[in-house]
Amino acid sequence: MDQIFTRSLSDIVKLSKTTASYDQLTFQTQLITDIKNELQNKSESVRLQALLKLFFLSMEGNQIRWAEFLVIGQMGSPEPQIRITAFLLSHLVLDNQSQGLIMVTNILKKEFKSQYLEASSALSCFGAIANKDLGEQLFEEIISQINHSKPIIRKKVVAVLSKIFTESPQLIPSNLDKIIQLLKKEQNVAVLACGISLFSQVMKATPSIYPLIIPIVYDLLTKQKSNWLLIKLIRFSNKLIDKEPRFKQKLIEPYTRLLNQTSSKSLQYELIYSVMRYFKDYNLLFESASDILKQFLNHQDENLRSLGLECLVQIQNSDGINAFQDQLIEGFKKGDYFYKLQILQILKEYTTDKNSDIIIDFLLAQYDIESNSKVIEALIQIIQMNKFSNVNDPEKLMLQQIPMIAKKIDSIENAEKLRDLIFDLLIRVPDLQIYSHKIFMEILNGFSEISLNHEGPTLNIIQRSQQIKYSLNHREVLFKTLVMITGESTRLLDIDSLTILFNYLHDGDFYLTFENSILDLDQLIFKLVISSAQLHKDISQLNQQIQMSKIIYQKLHQLEIIGSQLLYESILLQEDFSLEKVQKYQEIFNKELPPIHLEAQKMIKRPIELDEPFEIDLNEIQLITQSDKQQQSSQNLEQKPPQEQEKVGEQLKDVELQQQNQNDDKQGLQITQEQPKQAPKQMRIIKDDILPPGISQNDIQQLNQDD
Repeated sequence: MDQIFTRSLSDIVKLSKTTASYDQLTFQTQLITDIKNELQNKSESVRLQALLKLFFLSMEGNQIRWAEFLVIGQMGSPEPQIRITAFLLSHLVLDNQSQGLIMVTNILKKEFKSQYLEASSALSCFGAIANKDLGEQLFEEIISQINHSKPIIRKKVVAVLSKIFTESPQLIPSNLDKIIQLLKKEQNVAVLACGISLFSQVMKATPSIYPLIIPIVYDLLTKQKSNWLLIKLIRFSNKLIDKEPRFKQKLIEPYTRLLNQTSSKSLQYELIYSVMRYFKDYNLLFESASDILKQFLNHQDENLRSLGLECLVQIQNSDGINAFQDQLIEGFKKGDYFYKLQILQILKEYTTDKNSDIIIDFLLAQYDIESNSKVIEALIQIIQMNKFSNVNDPEKLMLQQIPMIAKKIDSIENAEKLRDLIFDLLIRVPDLQIYSHKIFMEILNGFSEISLNHEGPTLNIIQRSQQIKYSLNHREVLFKTLVMITGESTRLLDIDSLTILFNYLHDGDFYLTFENSILDLDQLIFKLVISSAQLHKDISQLNQQIQMSKIIYQKLHQLEIIGSQLLYESILLQEDFSLEKVQKYQEIFNKELPPIHLEAQKMIKRPIELDEPFEIDLNEIQLITQSDKQQQSSQNLEQKPPQEQEKVGEQLKDVELQQQNQNDDKQGLQITQEQPKQAPKQMRIIKDDILPPGISQNDIQQLNQDD
């Protein structure tokens, strides 16, 4: 290959592009060798071209730290152009840990006093490679240039002072006033912007020095007209408010003036952001900012609408955000996917019982394939927030809103969340269990409507044997849930409700699409027959329902996966099935489990997640205490003479007789109190402190996590 050092930078770039990829390594190796030779050449033009080639090598991704001392040598060149190029190249070959920094100190001292181009490049070099030691050594030379006639030098001096103050905070108190005096008379916007950045670094290093900074910041805020400088001042003022809340009072006048005068959207955004976060108690200023914020939220530009949402979140209270409810609803209708996600996040955090009905009904009316899953997730979270604190009408939620949510669900994850919501709701509002058959039919009718009209989510659908069947998907999860809660509620249903549900199963064939829930359906049919027969107590009615059950089971046996009789099917279809057997099976369903023994509870280790004690049967504690006393008294009695034993035995009999009489009186009192009929109670949501015994919200959450 020809000698490359005789070529210029443009020649090297052209040659690099024409060199084959497999020959690039040879090309770069030769180029590095020639650059080393060129940097030692006596010709100034050759050395300058070598420095420019180093830039090219670095841009191509090559490491050029090997040229550290060669570049430092060029910093002392008598040719200004070579020195400037070497200073600008220094950050590629040097850092604050390099050994060559000790050689740079005197070079930089000299250059700070040179012409402004050399001084500017030297300051840039210092800002890129300076460490604590180098900064303290050159501090006096740098700060002496703070009143330089060229704005570029003043700007870079302020910028590098920011770095020195960060590394050496002890220099701040004695020198901060010099910078403040400079900024008071400074007219160049770039220098002032660097000064604000310096104040930010000073506040991080020495927060207690903020009283010296507040006057100059306020003075600049009232006099400056540059939008970009005002933006920096407003952002820095927010930091000062955190340190000195009284500063807010001083800012009301300039903020109000700027809001009314400026048409710059960027400046309006910063003002609104600050007002929404810090000035909620100042009505006039807050109202002015709110009017402009509504313009942002209604704007056609999606970027401005997103910025408006960021400002809105800064209000951080539900009442303030609810004032923008109309803008959020309209924005959701015309927004893109990511804008809708922002609105949903706000609604999840700040919806209250005052506007929950409006928000829930609005979200239920929305359908968009792209965002549908996120909308359902937000709906469920809004409803369950703070233990259903947003729910004003549990019956409406159960009978209207939950079926609509189920119809829109298109993922297993959301189906499982809705399942947990239904379970939690039925625990907190037990009276809703009487509507289990209605929600069962309502949700399944919604599924049938979607399938017939080919509307809504139709995921995981396959065609088999002239029947549309589903794999284990979101609808199967909900179907299992409905079968379970309906089966558990059969004891609470009246004759008419049981009859309606039984006829619904008899007349329909929708359940043939849920192959994985056949065993659950078998249990439901059995419970319906038992509960209905217990209420009718009529053998003819029982025989009629058994015949209807046969028809249902015949439909189920059309499925290929069922090869023999199901468990409860074999019981119901026995020839000798009678009302007496119904009574026995009913007793099994109604039988309550005995309470856990106190001593057995003591053996159970308390879970770490449980924040409240176990439920303990107080009556059982009393019985155990009495038995312990009797055992102890019997042991003491055995140790006494026979005559004393007889006396103590008679006393114990008298005590037992008195306790028995007291218990009989209490039972009689309870019977008399239960006789009057009480008015029906209004449905309400049970909170943790009045949950059924042994059940808490923590238990429900733990069960959800285990599932």
